[in-house]
Amino acid sequence: MAVIVFALTTINPDDLEALSMYLGTTKPLLEEAGAEILQGYEISDTIVGEKLPEMATIVRYPNRAAVDKVFQSAEYQALKEIRERAFLSYQIGVVEADAPGLTR
Repeated sequence: MAVIVFALTTINPDDLEALSMYLGTTKPLLEEAGAEILQGYEISDTIVGEKLPEMATIVRYPNRAAVDKVFQSAEYQALKEIRERAFLSYQIGVVEADAPGLTR
């Protein structure tokens, strides 16, 4: 059953080299796992609560095992320092696979 993952991020404009390294590593991981980036949105304003990150990216994975394969991989784990340089804000969430309205 498909699983939706969302990433809330703010890119660090002062270290685009780190961003390039991060994307260069994660893109093949996503492809290998069968993940598909569905949509990316720029968050223009926060209406309630603390300021949200600048981007929301929605990714569909074929199943939860594929999500775990990416995020638990040695390659992804090795990106921690690069990720911290590339992003000012970085949060990842999973929508439950049996949630109403989940696109399959």
